[in-house]
Amino acid sequence: MKRFFILLCLINIFIFPSQMHAETSIDVTKSYGIEMSSFYQPKGSIVADSHTGRILWEENIDRKWPLASMSKLMTLTFVLDKIKEGTLPLDKKIPVTVDDEVFSQHPLLSNNKMQKGAVYSVEELIYLTVVPSSNVATRMLMQQVEPDMRQFVKGMNQRAKDLGMRNTYFTNPFGAENAIVGKQYLPTGFALNEDNISTSRDFAKLAYYMMNTYPNITKYTKHATYVSKPNTKLEEQFHTYLHSLKGDVHEYPGTDGLKTGSSGHAAYNYTATVQKGGFRIVQVLLGVGHWDVDDSEYKRHVIGNALLDRVYERYQYKEVLSKGMHYINGRWYKVEQPLKDVVEKDKPVRFEILNNKITVLDPDRHYLTSDMKPPSVVVTPLTNYKTFIISGAFTLFMMICILILLSLIRKHRHKYMS
Repeated sequence: MKRFFILLCLINIFIFPSQMHAETSIDVTKSYGIEMSSFYQPKGSIVADSHTGRILWEENIDRKWPLASMSKLMTLTFVLDKIKEGTLPLDKKIPVTVDDEVFSQHPLLSNNKMQKGAVYSVEELIYLTVVPSSNVATRMLMQQVEPDMRQFVKGMNQRAKDLGMRNTYFTNPFGAENAIVGKQYLPTGFALNEDNISTSRDFAKLAYYMMNTYPNITKYTKHATYVSKPNTKLEEQFHTYLHSLKGDVHEYPGTDGLKTGSSGHAAYNYTATVQKGGFRIVQVLLGVGHWDVDDSEYKRHVIGNALLDRVYERYQYKEVLSKGMHYINGRWYKVEQPLKDVVEKDKPVRFEILNNKITVLDPDRHYLTSDMKPPSVVVTPLTNYKTFIISGAFTLFMMICILILLSLIRKHRHKYMS
């Protein structure tokens, strides 16, 4: 039996070496000189370009995991839809009900303190949903979209399906475990032992969608602190759990969102978006550490920041082909618009032209969804006589440059010898 086990190990090493030695996010963190225990190894992690959806780092990206309060991002998409449509004004006043006040006092949920008779604007509730992860604020916003929570959650699952989030399932709009929320605050038809579930790939799809549909969401998600009802008896001060934001303990330059999530089942998760020099990416980490180990809340950002460093060191988003005339793959083409793409910094850029469209040729790249493709722009192949003229002009220009250079060399040599 022992010999059989050794034989299996050897087969694994020699036949599946990539599985045995695949680089993990902990390995990446350690490569920057940061000591990190494997205890904090994320259950899944991903970094993707928010322009094209290209995946730039991945690790167990299809492993299902509880979402916790990151679920509130999906809830916010419906709120932001209404705002975008003009049917839910940011300054609309929403009064606090007795039920809201009672729910805000739930001992096991993150909340702000609501008092019956107080009034909050939609914008204030968005801040409260994002920064302190207030469940009562989330619930009040949800009710502005769809008072029937069951119908709202059905909408969440339908949107997940529409976005290609194949491994995602919502049971409530908050993200907290159903057993903790309690039956009286759950939609009918969902069991107490159910939970909101997704994957790092799926949630990166949601982050990609949000950044391209509601880019102004960062107005709310970029703040490390928020003061609700300042200079009133209802004033409350809150600090973010997204510790990579500007001014926080693990600040990563360019981070301006989005949302964290943590629970006994989920451990510590977060979804972030970062922009450096016009290159915006989205990032998701799931299941870092353990709920009972407080340091896990911070370690997720240390690991995440190392992954961001790795991506920004290796990749860049840039104009790879300018508008105008170009000699490509043995022929002259007129490029109608500049082509921008994410490319590896130390890798030569090659192009492919199909059906009068040009893209970067890179068969190894892959994307968040199967229908995402490399960016392309239209090119016009020049006719033979145009090609001849341009080639001749280019050759003549190069000959003139060479003659001028030779003349300068001779002049310089003559001056030196005299």
